[in-house]
Amino acid sequence: MPRLTLLFLALASSSVFAAKTLVICADADPDGFDPAQSANNTTHQASAAKLYNNLIEYEPGPFKFSPSLAERWTISPDGLSYTFTLRRGVKWQRSEVFKPSRDFNADDVLWTLQRQIDTSHPGAKAAPAGFPYANSGDWKNLFKAVEKLDDYTVRLTLNKPYAPLLERFAHPALAVVSAEYGQQLERAGTPGLVSSQPIGTGPYQLIKFDKGAQARYEANPRYWRQKPAIPKLIIATVSDPAVRAQKLLAGECQLADNIKPQDLPRFEGKPKFTLTPLRVQASAQLFFNAGKKPFDDKRVRQALAMVIDRAAIVKSVFDGRAEIATTPYSPRSLWGVEAVKPAAPDFARARKLLAEAGYPNGFEAEMWVRPGGSGTNPNFRLSAELVQADWAKLGVKLNLVNVEWVELVKKARAGEAPSMLSGWSGALDPDGFYSNLASCDAAKNGYNFAQWCNARADAALDEARVATSQAARAKSYIAVQKILAEEVPFTTLAWGLPVVVHDSQLLGVEPTPNDSFKVERLRWK
Repeated sequence: MPRLTLLFLALASSSVFAAKTLVICADADPDGFDPAQSANNTTHQASAAKLYNNLIEYEPGPFKFSPSLAERWTISPDGLSYTFTLRRGVKWQRSEVFKPSRDFNADDVLWTLQRQIDTSHPGAKAAPAGFPYANSGDWKNLFKAVEKLDDYTVRLTLNKPYAPLLERFAHPALAVVSAEYGQQLERAGTPGLVSSQPIGTGPYQLIKFDKGAQARYEANPRYWRQKPAIPKLIIATVSDPAVRAQKLLAGECQLADNIKPQDLPRFEGKPKFTLTPLRVQASAQLFFNAGKKPFDDKRVRQALAMVIDRAAIVKSVFDGRAEIATTPYSPRSLWGVEAVKPAAPDFARARKLLAEAGYPNGFEAEMWVRPGGSGTNPNFRLSAELVQADWAKLGVKLNLVNVEWVELVKKARAGEAPSMLSGWSGALDPDGFYSNLASCDAAKNGYNFAQWCNARADAALDEARVATSQAARAKSYIAVQKILAEEVPFTTLAWGLPVVVHDSQLLGVEPTPNDSFKVERLRWK
């Protein structure tokens, strides 16, 4: 065959591969495409950095920020004023439902913030249940003023210092949305469409979402950075972890960051695949609804937490690829944790506590369990069954009820779940973890599934937010840790060590502290 023909075929093959659609296997459906309305990691992965941009963003590495929609920012010496200089020339996505008349500007930043902190704002109508991060962080009382100085300068004035604020501006909760689009939806009486028909400035646009099947994306032709190298993207919902692994092996998807630990040996050592450790903190929790009997008695919660064989969970559920949890927040986090040694299950003390609480012979209870697994817990059902067996030794009959994930979160936020398994990942600043899982504001309308409110814990969280040094903040979070050890609204079972598995032909998979990759940097070899 002539050399020129061979060269032509090689170039053609390379071109075809460059145009190949990337299919990502996810463990569950998103509950929408407005990341501010959810603290669900699946939702953030399906929306956040794919459809939107933030003022600042995470970079690959331990804890690094870089400019995004804000070119630069300054903070006043007293920590009460943040001034952002915005990027010019950033285009909003166009779709059948929205044709922007202008570029991104300060009005969009104001709309993004004001809809979350002012319940009378038109944008707030998009989220009748509220915005979880704004709720749990008490943002309504944080901001004194949100001002547009000119089209490309925004000043935020706070009522008090808020140490986690910069991280929040890189977090999916503060992905910037279009004020013009929000106003259009408000006039049409359809504000909720911001979540199902999203418009952003990000590298990809949502083309179609089929619940229970897949979300389809195409590269944004108006993206302000270089157009993504991969033109089409699919996030396929595959709730069965065994099927996820099989699809990855068969090449039906090329990336997944929620493969069961037991399936990882099927990929290790194979040139076709690359396994990359994630940088996120991952923890698996069991929540007790402190508003429902018998879990309203902390002695019951203490007793049930202390008999769980966490070593068995790490061995059976995580295949040994996790650490036994001894505190809510892992010492692998950057700071703010006092290390505690693992303790063996203590049945004698647990029986004494149950007798003191009026349950010498145990009781009957219910736990809601989602199907499949996630990046924080590879197998919710098996975890629940192991807990069920441990509690049975105390005379507790635990009934397990299967509830689909999106529905489970919805009902748990409303206080309906008696007990449940969940998880948390991605929070770098301890405030993101504790405020969402253990604050009084999050119990009202957030992800505090325990419906637990404690004045001492809230006071310690407030102290940590306004403290000016990391050492002082760490002291406050350790105080929260000790309160949780006493009250046990939830107990952490394990700290996972997740990895992302992907086709070795896929380059640019460099985990950030909040995600397994930056989608616009992905490319085929």
